[in-house]
Parts: sequence; C-alpha cells; structure tokens
Amino acid sequence: MLRTGGAAGNGPSVLVTDDINGQNRSAVSAVRALAQAGFQPIVSTCGRFSVAAASRHCAGRVQLPEASTDDYAAALHRELRNGDYLTVLPASDVALLALGTSGAKLVHKGVLADRAREAGLAVVPGRIYESVNALRGDAETQSFPIVVKSAVKLGQDDVQARRVDSVAQVAQLPNADGDVIVQPYITDSLRAVTGVVWGGEFLALSHQRYLRLWPPGAGVGSAAVTVEPDRALEAPLLALLSEHDGIFQAQFVGDYLLDVNPRVFGSVSLAVAAGANLPAIAADAARGRQGALVRGRIGVCYRWLEGDLRHLARARALGEITTRQALRRMVPRPGTAHSIESVTDPLPTLLRIASAVHKRTE
Repeated sequence: MLRTGGAAGNGPSVLVTDDINGQNRSAVSAVRALAQAGFQPIVSTCGRFSVAAASRHCAGRVQLPEASTDDYAAALHRELRNGDYLTVLPASDVALLALGTSGAKLVHKGVLADRAREAGLAVVPGRIYESVNALRGDAETQSFPIVVKSAVKLGQDDVQARRVDSVAQVAQLPNADGDVIVQPYITDSLRAVTGVVWGGEFLALSHQRYLRLWPPGAGVGSAAVTVEPDRALEAPLLALLSEHDGIFQAQFVGDYLLDVNPRVFGSVSLAVAAGANLPAIAADAARGRQGALVRGRIGVCYRWLEGDLRHLARARALGEITTRQALRRMVPRPGTAHSIESVTDPLPTLLRIASAVHKRTE
C-alpha cells in the first residue's frame, strides 16, 4: 500500500473503493467524511486515475486488478484480510457484489422489487430483458416513454438509466450484455431516504428531495435539499433493509420505490452537511459504537456543480428557463454541500477535469 501522508486522523483505517474508472464522486465524499471524524481513509483503485485517492484527506492508496476481471474480488478480500482495516465502505455495486454482503442482493432490480413488496413498499412496475438486443426485438410492444437501465450495475459498460421515447431510440441504445430493466417513465418528483442501518435498527436518517437531475429525465441528482421526514416510509424501509448493515440510499419517485443503493452514494455529502456523517456513523458501528438515532437537519442544500451547470445550460438552450432564471439558479447558496468541488481540497476536481480532457483527445 502506498501511504500518501494525507490530512487524515489517527483513528482506525477504513478502506473506501474507487474501482471502476477512478471517477467515483461518492468515494471522494466518503474519504472527506471519514477524515473529518478522525478515521484514516485508504482508497482502493484499479487504474491510473482516482479522484478519491487524489484527495488530501486520503491516507493511502491500494492498487487492485481491474474490477471487470475475475481476480478483482479475490484481491479485494485478500487486501481486507492482510490490511489493518476496521471496515470497508464500498462505493460501487461492483465492490458490493465482490464483498458478498447480505445487502448486495438488493442491487438487482428484480430481487429488489420482490423484497420491497414483501416489506410493504410500492415499487415501479418493470420488465427485465436478458439483453439490449432482446429489448430491441420487443420494442414495438412498449408504451413510451420508458426508462431503460441495467438491472445490475457492473461497470463502465452498463446501460445507464435513460428515458427512451420511441422505437427508434431503443434501436440507438448501446449494446450491452446482461439484464436490462424497462420501467414506465413517471413524472412525479424524486426523493430519497438516506442513512445507516445496523443490527436491524436505524442509526442515522436524512430525507431529501431532488431539485434537478443530470442527465434530465432519468439521471442522478445535480441539486437537492433535505426535507421533513416521511416517517410512513421508515418502518417498511427498515424491513426491506433487515439483512443489511451499513450506509444506504433508497430513492423514490412519488410513492414508488425506484432504487436502493446499499453503499456509499453520490449525494452522501448532503447528509454529512446536515449533521449525519453517514460514513463515520457506519465506521463507528463496525467497532461497536452505536449511539442514538441521528436525523439530518432540514433545509440543507446540495449541488453537483458539473452536472447542475450542464442541466441549466441545456434548459436555457431549449427555452425551458430564461437566462435570468438560469443565472439565479447558478448563484451558490451559503452552506451548500458539494459533491466533489472544494476550495480546500481541489485535486479531485482538477483530476476529474484532466481525465475528461484526456478522453476527448484520445
């Protein structure tokens, strides 16, 4: 392991994974949150770039085989056995599946739907196809618009969630092996419940509402705000997560459960800014320190600047908002939590920019 001499604490070491393409914004937030609480975050990577390992709060870096290879899971387990780690915080479904935790079962959309219904949660109806080609062969039967995405996210070749409006757009979907799920496009607002569950109890909870997405329609949150808790969701959600210990994010569209991420997720910095340091609470639980339930403060804002600027630029170009409205929404609010952008920890953002430039010049 390469020790970076980062600005981390003197507490136990926690492994954070950044094992797909080195661009994992979730891993950056986890590293910062752990260091803030006095832990030593060590980042596992598979390639040359790693925005999480570039953080000044990273205490060390471990190189593993490519996550798409059969050697990855064995190497990850070997590192955990041989290293002096308190615990591991997976920041991708690939790492979660490689670790083989109980919560990993929920990353498959079909399994999730069955488990959610059993727990008393309404789910977005969907149909799973064995491949994109199988979906193309059935495109004429679809009721558009639909949302298409990989049933399990395994890496860079996944079909990312996207809105599809026609048979022609189905034909344009990228070729990808593995199951894909098709769901109706629902226009209701998006929200999420995030937190830490351990031993069948919630240790932390924070509810949030999405303000904007990138890409729009079926992307990830580029702007969000913490809101009053919808307590009616919490008991069935706890039942759904009964086999999981750790961080989670449950996403809802209207009253329907859309997705569950039983791992570190993109907007984890929002919960941290709202007073619920999920990575630290999960790490403390791993060493037997479990306190009273922590709830995130209401009214804290979040922004993924890169995605949000692209969202606003697109909306302005399409005439959906005026220039004045776009500029007003670009103005930063005091106390806003950011995904990766940081004046005091700029290297992850600079490395992300450098990686984007490198790809464009290839």
